[in-house]
Amino acid sequence: MSSWRVCITLLVLFTIVHLTHAAVIVVATNETYIDRVAAFGPRLTEEGLVGRLLPPSDEEERYGCHPVTPPTENWVALIERGECSFVDKVRAMQESGALAAVVGDKHYNGWITMYAPGDTSDVLIPSVFVAQHQYQALLQLSKSFREPMLVRLVKDDMLTWPLLDMLLVVVLSPAVMMLFIYLTWRLRQRQRRKNELAPTDFVTKLPVRKFRREKQQSQDDHAECAICLEDYVDDDILRTLPCRHEFHTTCVDAWLTTHKKFCPICKHDICRKAPESSTERTPLLSA
Repeated sequence: MSSWRVCITLLVLFTIVHLTHAAVIVVATNETYIDRVAAFGPRLTEEGLVGRLLPPSDEEERYGCHPVTPPTENWVALIERGECSFVDKVRAMQESGALAAVVGDKHYNGWITMYAPGDTSDVLIPSVFVAQHQYQALLQLSKSFREPMLVRLVKDDMLTWPLLDMLLVVVLSPAVMMLFIYLTWRLRQRQRRKNELAPTDFVTKLPVRKFRREKQQSQDDHAECAICLEDYVDDDILRTLPCRHEFHTTCVDAWLTTHKKFCPICKHDICRKAPESSTERTPLLSA
C-alpha cells in the first residue's frame, strides 16, 4: 500500500470513528443523535453523563454567551451557535451550573469540531456539537416533554489523543511502513548475498598443491591464474576446485568467500558435488 493510501485510510477511519461513536441519547425514547466532541475540555467518562437537556429559559440567551439562571438541577445546556466563540459559550454554561453543553447550528447542516485558541484548562465540563437537523430535533423534543428531558451523553470511542498526536500518526505511519519495507528488503538482499558466497571453512578444506613447472605436460604451456592473470611460478600454492580448475589460493579464496561461490571459469557451484564425468582441465591451467 502506498504512503498516500495509508494517509487517506487513516484520515477516513479517523473521520468515521469521530462521527459515529459519540451521541446524545434521549432516555425516554432511546433516540440517538450523533454529535462531535469538542477539542477542548474533559472527555466523557466510561459511564457517560446523564442530565436534563434544556435551552436557556430566556429566548434572548439561546446563544449561551453569558451565564444564565439554571432552568433545572443537573441540566445539560442546549445552546445555539453564533454571537460568541465556542469556548466562551462553554465557560458561560459551566458558570451557570451546567453538567455539559450541547451546541447546535440552526442554519447549516454540517459537522465541525469546536476548537479554542489559548489555554482552556479552566474548562471543566464536556461539550459537543450537533448539526442543524439534530439540533432542531433536540430543541423540539425538549419543548414537548412536560418535565425536563433526560438525556445521556455517551462517551466517544475515538482514541483520546490530541489532534497533534493524531496528525503525527498519520504522517509517521507511512514513514514507518516504508522503513519496514526497506529493512525487509535489506534483510532479503543480505540473505541472498550470503547464499551466493561459499563458507570459509568449506573453501579452506578444498585441496591445494604447489606449482612445479617441470611437472607441466609441456614446457611451452602458458600457466596463469585466471583471476589475477599472473603467471604461476614455482612453489606458488594453488587451490583445486571440484571442477578441476586451479587458481592462486589467495585469489580464489577471496573470490569464493566475498564475491561468488562459482568457479570463475566454468561457473560451477563449488558447494555442489562436481559431475563424475567432469574431468575438464583448462589448457592454460593444466599441470
